[in-house]
Amino acid sequence: MGLPYSTDIWAPEMHQIDNKWYIIFTATPDSDNPPPQSTMYCPFDCPAINHRMFVLENNATDPFEGNFTMKGMLDTFDQFAIDGTYFQHSTGLYHVYSCWEEMYSAWPSNLCITKMSNPWTVSSNFTDRQIISTPSEPWEKTPYGRQQNYRLSSNEGPEQLTNPSTNQTFLTYSAARSDNRNYCLGLLALTGSDPMNPQDWSKHTAGCIFYQNPLEGAYGVGHASFTTSPDGKESWIVYHGMEDPTNGWSARSIRTQRFGWNEDGSPRFPRPGYGPYTVPGGQGS
Repeated sequence: MGLPYSTDIWAPEMHQIDNKWYIIFTATPDSDNPPPQSTMYCPFDCPAINHRMFVLENNATDPFEGNFTMKGMLDTFDQFAIDGTYFQHSTGLYHVYSCWEEMYSAWPSNLCITKMSNPWTVSSNFTDRQIISTPSEPWEKTPYGRQQNYRLSSNEGPEQLTNPSTNQTFLTYSAARSDNRNYCLGLLALTGSDPMNPQDWSKHTAGCIFYQNPLEGAYGVGHASFTTSPDGKESWIVYHGMEDPTNGWSARSIRTQRFGWNEDGSPRFPRPGYGPYTVPGGQGS
């Protein structure tokens, strides 16, 4: 206890970069119960104000061998930061995470990007940090289409997704609120060559690309990651959802389904459900 990462460890991800393994995660020192001196400037309740991003490193070839050691806190300019991920591009390595515009904004949560010199060091300064997405669409707000203010409007859980055939690069992200039935996936496409240029990103504004399926009792589907089948021929989405949309975060469970690709190169996700599904190719029965 008492360390910046002592409590409320959220959204860990494991990435292989330059033949080493890294775990990136968010945490806070105060169990989301910060002192009033920290929160009195927020226009809304802001219990997660002290959440920051941290990195562990393992030099072993196999991530289940060796030891993970703490590399430190990522520089997010002493501001709220959750759900960080690595974005690997020909121009370098980037940190994409859920952020506030200002230190005490509280809402909305946006998607920020900064450049990195290595997996634990941010090289961008605060003026270089870019916001590449804000919850501007009705389906990104809670309740749906909220008009009064930006409270409970979220872009979070970003994840890189690359089409293996066309090499098109996307970011999926979660929209709305993670304890809510309307939680869903949105999509950004990198249509230019510079990930740090907001104009080089294009948002799919027609609606969620992966969303609740009441007929199957699958709600609140979001915060996805992606993998391939053991034979390398199939694309799979791993995500969390809930059967009972009234019990919030405690109702979530982990699911996985196969997905495909549209003719324009964008991901084509199935309706969420419970199967039974055919096992991934190369896994056996």
